[in-house]
Amino acid sequence: MASRPRPLWYPAIAVTASSRIRQEVEQIEQQAGCDIDVTDSLPESRKSARRRPMIIIGTDLVGRVRKPLYCGGIVVVAALDPDDRRAIDHATRINAPHIVALPNGRQWLAAKLLQLMDSR
Repeated sequence: MASRPRPLWYPAIAVTASSRIRQEVEQIEQQAGCDIDVTDSLPESRKSARRRPMIIIGTDLVGRVRKPLYCGGIVVVAALDPDDRRAIDHATRINAPHIVALPNGRQWLAAKLLQLMDSR
């Protein structure tokens, strides 16, 4: 039996245990017209990370990221308090270039995701 070849790229992945952030990610999925994998497992987010256009990390889990993630782009999303200083510190530590407050940043995140997908 022949094994299936691995895809050249995987969809973006959102890493969060927050139901509110998950709901926002569903809205972004619909707005961008693309699939986003969702998990609450950091090890799961690392699988094929280099082949993902984006890793979206909720502020609820960003503090648990210890090793850098390498992918097309990292975005930390906050659904409640966009001024949470700890989230900014964690995002800086993992070299995330963007922190987005949802729902206000939903349009920006959908556009950024489409831009990354189009560049592949």
